[in-house]
Amino acid sequence: MVRRVVVVGIVLAVVLTPLMGWAQSKAVLPPIMPLRDIKPGMRGIGRTVIQGQKIEEFDIEIMGILQGGGDVIPVRHLILFRASGPVTDRSGGTAAGMSGSPLFINGKLIGALSAGYLWQPGKRELALGTPIEDMLTVLDLPNGTAQTPWPRTFAASEPFHIGRRAITRVVVTDTLAQAQRVDEAGLPGMTAFIPATFPVMVSGLSPRAMGFLRQALGAAQPLLQYDQEGATFVASPITGGSSVGILQVRGDVSYGGMCTVTLRVGDRLLICGHPWDQMGEVEYALTTSDIVTVVRTLQEPFKEGNLGDLIGKIDQDRGPAIRGVIGRMPRMLAVRVAVTDLDAGTRIEKGVQVVRRRDLAKTFAAAMALTAVDRARGQILGGGTASVKITLRAKGLPRVISRENVFYNSRDVALASLLDLPDALNFLLYNDLAPLDPVDMNIEISVTGKRQTAAIAETTVERREVAPGERLRVHMTLRPFQEQTVPSRVIEISIPRDFPRGPAVLVVGSAGRQVSLESAPEQGLAQLLQQEPQPSPAATLDGAIQLFEDYGKNTDILLQLIPFGLPPEGSEFVKFDVFAGEVVRTDWVVQGEIQIPILIR
Repeated sequence: MVRRVVVVGIVLAVVLTPLMGWAQSKAVLPPIMPLRDIKPGMRGIGRTVIQGQKIEEFDIEIMGILQGGGDVIPVRHLILFRASGPVTDRSGGTAAGMSGSPLFINGKLIGALSAGYLWQPGKRELALGTPIEDMLTVLDLPNGTAQTPWPRTFAASEPFHIGRRAITRVVVTDTLAQAQRVDEAGLPGMTAFIPATFPVMVSGLSPRAMGFLRQALGAAQPLLQYDQEGATFVASPITGGSSVGILQVRGDVSYGGMCTVTLRVGDRLLICGHPWDQMGEVEYALTTSDIVTVVRTLQEPFKEGNLGDLIGKIDQDRGPAIRGVIGRMPRMLAVRVAVTDLDAGTRIEKGVQVVRRRDLAKTFAAAMALTAVDRARGQILGGGTASVKITLRAKGLPRVISRENVFYNSRDVALASLLDLPDALNFLLYNDLAPLDPVDMNIEISVTGKRQTAAIAETTVERREVAPGERLRVHMTLRPFQEQTVPSRVIEISIPRDFPRGPAVLVVGSAGRQVSLESAPEQGLAQLLQQEPQPSPAATLDGAIQLFEDYGKNTDILLQLIPFGLPPEGSEFVKFDVFAGEVVRTDWVVQGEIQIPILIR
C-alpha cells in the first residue's frame, strides 16, 4: 500500500526508488571537490525532485564557508550558498523536502543541502550545505561506532550579508523557536539557521491517540497528521537527487518522513545531509516515494508526496548524514492489537512494526492500542470493564509469557485498559536480569460497558496483638456491584520471625496499580511510559516472570502487614519474606481500602 504524505516546515526532499533500481553494478564514487578548493563566488548546480520522480537541477552560488566546533566539539564546516533558477522559482526556494539534495561545482560533488534560513522575504534562497567529505565518513562507518556531537555555532570565513546585516557567526538551532530567540537577542553579526530535519508525519491514529503521541514525544518534535490513501506509482532507479521515505513505524500506523539522496555507491545511500534523531547505529525502514507537488506557503514551501514500497533499511543516523542500505530489510519489533467490543459484537485488529528503540516502541504500542479501543467502541470516553491479555516473545525468555488483568473505570475504560503496558514494555525492553532480544508483543482487549467490580465491605481481625512467628486471622467480606454480599472469608497471614516489634498497620485493598485518570488522562499515561524503569525486585529471571504474570492484578486483594510509618508501596513490599502479606484471588475488579492497627508484641 502506498501512503499520501505531506511534508511541511523544514528543508527536505523526496526520493523515489523502484524495485528495479535496487541493484547497482559498480560501487564507484563520483569526482569529489574538497572543501579547501571551494571559494566564494563559485557557481554550480543542485539536484532534487519537485514533481513525480524527475530529477531536476537548480543553480547555486557559493557565498562562504562556515567553520564550527572548537574546544570539546569536533571541528566541522558548513557551506553557505544561494539557490536560484527556474526550479527554485517553481518551488519557492529551498522547500521542505530538499534536504540531501546533492550540490556540484564543475561536475564535482561538494556536499548536500542541509539547513535553511527562514527569515527571507519572498523566495527562500539562502541555505547551508554539509560538505561531502564529512558525509563520506558515514558511508563506510562500521557498526558499533560511537556517535559524535554535531556543532551548533559556526564562524564565517568571510563576513556575508543578509539584507543590510553583516553576518560573521551562525547558530544552527534545533527548532524554529530557538532560532527566533537567537534572532530576537539581536547579537551583532549573529543569525540562526534551522537544520533541514524533516517534520515527522504520522498516519493511522485516532485524534485522541494523536494527542497522546504529542504529549509523549514532547513539543520539540513537530508532528503532521495525514490520511493514508491508496496510490500507485512505478519507482525510478535511485540515484543522487532522488527522493526516499524513512519510517520508524510502519503498518496500520506510520511514522516517518521523506528526504533526498545525496549519493549512491553500490547498495549504500547517503541521505539528508543531517541526522534525524542522531541515534547512531539504527534500523529504520527505507521506502520509495513520489512527489505530488510543492505547496507554497507564506512561512515555507513544502513537498507533498506518497510513500511506497519497502526497499531496504537505514542503519546509521549520524550528524553529517543518514545511511541507507538497499536490499537489506530492517529488524523491527512487531506489535499487534485486537479489540473486541462485547456489547456491540465488533472487533478491530491492528498491527505495526516499530523500530527497535525503547522509547518509540513503548509510545507507539500504547498509541495504537488506544486507537484500536476508541474505534472498536465507536466512542472516545465511556465507562466499563476491560479484560486485557498481553503476550510477549523474546529470545532469552524460557517460554512465551503472558499477563492477564481486568480494568474498570467509570469515565475512560479505553485508557484504563492500557495501564499494564508500561510494565510489560519495561519487562521486554529494559530487563535488568537477562539480555532479551524482543520478537513481538500481542495485546488482546475485550471491552464491555458492564461494571464488574466488588467493594471490600468489611474486614476484621480476631486479635489486634500478635507475635512474630504467629498467624494473624483476618475475616473479609466482599460486596459485588448491585449483587448480594459474598460470604465472609478467613485469611491467615504468617508473621515472619524477624518482623519488627511495635505498632503496625494491616492494609487491605486492591493489588493493582492505582492511577487516577480523572484529569488529563492522556498525560497520565504518557507520564507512566516516560518514567525511568526500576530494577526488578526479583533476584532471577524466573522470579521476574512470575511477578509479571501473577502479581499486581486488579482482581486480587492484597493484604499487607506494614511496620508503622512505612508507606504501603514500593518494590520492598513485593518481598513477602520481609513483610507479612497474602494475596486473595477474586472474579471482580476490587475497589476500596481498609486499614487496621495491629501491635506486634
